[in-house]
Amino acid sequence: MTQTTAQAIPNGQPAKATLSPKARDVFSSLWASVFYSGKVTGKAVLLCSAVRQEGASTTACALALAGSLPAGADRVALVDFNLRDPMLHRILKLKPGPGVSEIITESLDPASAAQRVSSGLDVYVAGKGAGRSLDVLKSHSVREFFKMLEEGYDYIIVDTASVNHYPDAQILAATIPDVILVARAEKTPREAVGQAKKRLEAGGGKIAGMVMNLRTYPIPRFLYKRV
Repeated sequence: MTQTTAQAIPNGQPAKATLSPKARDVFSSLWASVFYSGKVTGKAVLLCSAVRQEGASTTACALALAGSLPAGADRVALVDFNLRDPMLHRILKLKPGPGVSEIITESLDPASAAQRVSSGLDVYVAGKGAGRSLDVLKSHSVREFFKMLEEGYDYIIVDTASVNHYPDAQILAATIPDVILVARAEKTPREAVGQAKKRLEAGGGKIAGMVMNLRTYPIPRFLYKRV
């Protein structure tokens, strides 16, 4: 696969961020299945996995890149709400902060935290949220943050921690009910997926779709190399 480079540029000009033609086709198809099928009712979708290391973060990155192309078609926000083990800034080679944590707990202007990856894609990294994930998630400012994003973007992709290890996704499901669950084919136990589904539904979420990772359509190798 063609390798991607993506870095925020101080003057606000977009950096170059590309998917290989094959990866773009795969994730453009996934984008259409997510947002044009009628299963997702709003602008935002939550991506998470049942257990760790299933590929949810890399899927979120590739999906956001595919959805923001061609340039100018749609404005997409990619949000790292995995405050336990944030990965998006590593995958896309962005600054680790400020980000979501500072927006929620310190009233930072969201516009000053957005890192532009392409002309159609802004990324909001997790920021310094380690150790205070629940404080961030339970803040009333979370809903205001996503309301602001809905006013400024056409679509919002949110990455968060694994469902069966942490309550984060269950809490966020009250604000972002549409969920895409990522699982590794022939590895993730069926029982773990079932448990994750029950947890998400208990929080007010609904499974809009499921990605079976590393099966017929694997996540591009160049994204895994950046993890």
